[in-house]
Amino acid sequence: MFLPNRRGPGAARNAAARDAKGAWLVFTEDDCTPAPDWLARAATRLDSNIDVLEGATLLPSGAPVRRRHGARLTWLPTNLFVRRDIFERVGGYCESFFDPQRGTYFREDSDFGFMLTEAGARALVDVSSVVTHPREHPSWLDPIRWAHRYEMDPLLQARHPIAFHEGIEVLRWGSFRLRRPFVRACVGYVVALAAAAAAAILGETAVMVWFLAVAAILAALIWGKWRWDPRKLPAVLLVPPVLLASLRRGRARMHAEARRASGVT
Repeated sequence: MFLPNRRGPGAARNAAARDAKGAWLVFTEDDCTPAPDWLARAATRLDSNIDVLEGATLLPSGAPVRRRHGARLTWLPTNLFVRRDIFERVGGYCESFFDPQRGTYFREDSDFGFMLTEAGARALVDVSSVVTHPREHPSWLDPIRWAHRYEMDPLLQARHPIAFHEGIEVLRWGSFRLRRPFVRACVGYVVALAAAAAAAILGETAVMVWFLAVAAILAALIWGKWRWDPRKLPAVLLVPPVLLASLRRGRARMHAEARRASGVT
């Protein structure tokens, strides 16, 4: 399915869904490799008792692309089966999670999942239906491109404030919850560098060294997302300011769209 102009993956999936004829809509992506028995295995689980089936999306190593917490779905559109009637009831994928100027898209899958959950969709996970996804972020510049995607977070938070708080980037250890650890690390890195610069201007060398040490520790934690690949370290050091600027741009974009929708100039 090809659109005449670039409108993002949400719009492409919606257009394909309009052309599809079956009672079930099946989603994967062009860089994924389904197992030979992918559809056959999923077909045995599709019945009137469920609205959504999510298969397993694995890296070439066999590790999951996105970690699952208990029975929670990841909503990855790389291996997702959705009953047509509930897809149409929620309006399909929201097409606003796309910036045509930068070609940036993000979070449209989480938004879709939140909408299905709010609609009472009956969901099931079937790890026997497998597709393989190539390892992400192979280029040394990919960390910066990845950070730009956070422009879409304010929109998702505005549309689903509770689900965003409880379900987006939450580390869980038993009853302990740490929300948005990567964003927190980026904020801490930028603040530590700014504090180190201020200490240097004031001649407080010991304080400057302490803040630089904090920044270095946080940089190492951030770098860990890319498995401490030395080729990516220069780009990783730019991730925190790019990510925070993207969040700010996303808030401004959301407010501008809200003003346009209300007729305020």
